[in-house]
Amino acid sequence: MKKHLPTLAALPCLLLLAAHTLAAAPTAELKVKGNIQVPSCTIAAPDNGVYDFGKLSSSLVRPSATTQMGNITKSWVITCDSQTYLTITPTDNRSDSVVITNPANGAPNHYGLGFVNGTGKIGAFKPILLNTSTVDGVAVALCKGVPGQCLLQSASTYISQGNQVSWATADNVLQAGRVFQADIRAQLDLASVSIMNGAITDNAKLDGSMTLNFAFAI
Repeated sequence: MKKHLPTLAALPCLLLLAAHTLAAAPTAELKVKGNIQVPSCTIAAPDNGVYDFGKLSSSLVRPSATTQMGNITKSWVITCDSQTYLTITPTDNRSDSVVITNPANGAPNHYGLGFVNGTGKIGAFKPILLNTSTVDGVAVALCKGVPGQCLLQSASTYISQGNQVSWATADNVLQAGRVFQADIRAQLDLASVSIMNGAITDNAKLDGSMTLNFAFAI
């Protein structure tokens, strides 16, 4: 019997060692927090969005040819409270009075200027988004068409009806940002006397109007 005592005495030690080996390891929790928000953006339209060409002499209107009256450029700033994508879609509010003053530029690039002499049409203006436009102060390529399938523009581009314009990377992916600067130029063309239904005998007002629909998305 005495020969078995050392073996029985070692058994409690083995049990204690096993219990120590199986003890639970300490744990800690990693948490991820945040909010997915619909961005809130404000649009700073220079001079309330008015491009004023001032007083134009009726003597500039040609009998049967378009008169190009130059252009005005202004910087629009769209500021958002969080990172977002931005697209611009235009609508011509005077489409019934539009004149295609330069067919080479395409009809969607022309916007009406209102009427004169009854049903006579004054002409058209053509809005252009310049390639000096930026996102968060950095120059980014312009993109025209449906996001993800739009065509990258190597230079300034017309803001055309039926198309969206936006900012995108070289991989044709919309560029997100907080501050978008849109340098928009309006080119003015006066129609001919024949299109205006005769010479202008009374003061006529340019009445061009387009709506810029700014769409924001996360």
